[in-house]
Amino acid sequence: MLRRPSNRRRSHSQGDIELPLVPIMDAFVTLIAFLLMATSLLAVTLIDTPVPILSSLPDTSKEKPLTLTVKLSEDGLKLESPFNLIPAQNFPRTDKNYDLEKFHEALVAIKQKFPKERKIIFMPTGVVKYDEIIQVMDASRKLSKSDPTLFLEGEGGVQKAETDLFPEVVFGNIISGS
Repeated sequence: MLRRPSNRRRSHSQGDIELPLVPIMDAFVTLIAFLLMATSLLAVTLIDTPVPILSSLPDTSKEKPLTLTVKLSEDGLKLESPFNLIPAQNFPRTDKNYDLEKFHEALVAIKQKFPKERKIIFMPTGVVKYDEIIQVMDASRKLSKSDPTLFLEGEGGVQKAETDLFPEVVFGNIISGS
């Protein structure tokens, strides 16, 4: 026959327990202040690169665009235009780095032939490192002080010195990933 358990074994309720929240709140206030201070010291830069857009409008211009394209691979750089307005040029790697000086010189020569062109299309493969892409972008976006001065006709027919080489960078193979 079964007996009812005795009350001796049961623990008596101790009532409501209050957690000390003040030390936890102090820790979070200190953590938030530290994170705010750390983010103010962090330098973030942004290079605006628009996404390529397919247009449904018919092409009314008779002149073919330059469509300057740079293909970045682990073997080197290939500079070309799909409409063969410039000859295709290859820049092989030298000592694990791209030959950015020759690449920049070739871009300056192209800019002298096509002074109004501002876009360059980058097509990196998946194995190209982020830092390498940024180095090639820097070589293609700005003119250096040793480059010849390029003049562009500004407002009112006034000649204006150009400071940018190809400032509008577009990535052409974002979707394919190759």
